[in-house]
Amino acid sequence: MSLESKNDKKKEATDEIIMPDFTEIWKEMYFKNEAAIAEAFKDFISTQNFVGFLNKTLDQHLSYEKVIRQSIDKYMEMTPVPSKKDISRVAELVISLEEKIDVLEYQFSNTMDSITNSLIKMVDYQAGVKDEIASLRDDLTKLEKKVDNLSKKITALDKEKAAAKKKTSKDAKTTKTTKATKDGDKKES
Repeated sequence: MSLESKNDKKKEATDEIIMPDFTEIWKEMYFKNEAAIAEAFKDFISTQNFVGFLNKTLDQHLSYEKVIRQSIDKYMEMTPVPSKKDISRVAELVISLEEKIDVLEYQFSNTMDSITNSLIKMVDYQAGVKDEIASLRDDLTKLEKKVDNLSKKITALDKEKAAAKKKTSKDAKTTKTTKATKDGDKKES
């Protein structure tokens, strides 16, 4: 049994498969070859062939993008969906409209301010004219009273003159009659 058990143990040991750790192998290989690979890429990047390759790739990409853009534009022209250009054009129109509205609002505000100021000045002027008219009415009333007083005085003076005239004419008539009677009495005597 001992021989058989030894053979079994050897069989079991050989049946066990040991798996290597690939991440450790990869790290080891990377760090060993890093400098060499970096130098190779640096040499490759600094060549004219690489620059020419990049230029060709860029030109191909730009021409491909141009073709794609043109085909998208043609497709968008045929479909009712607005394109980015249409939306940007509408946005520009909206912005210009907003600017015009702002200008109109500013002009309207200035016009309203000027109208308001004019109305305030006109109201102040009318208040001044109203005060002047009231003052003129008072002055006119005073003048009317003075004219009435003068008229009364003139009427009173006219009456006095008329009375004085009547008196003087009566006196003159009485003096004439008295003179005439005196003259008549003198003639008779």
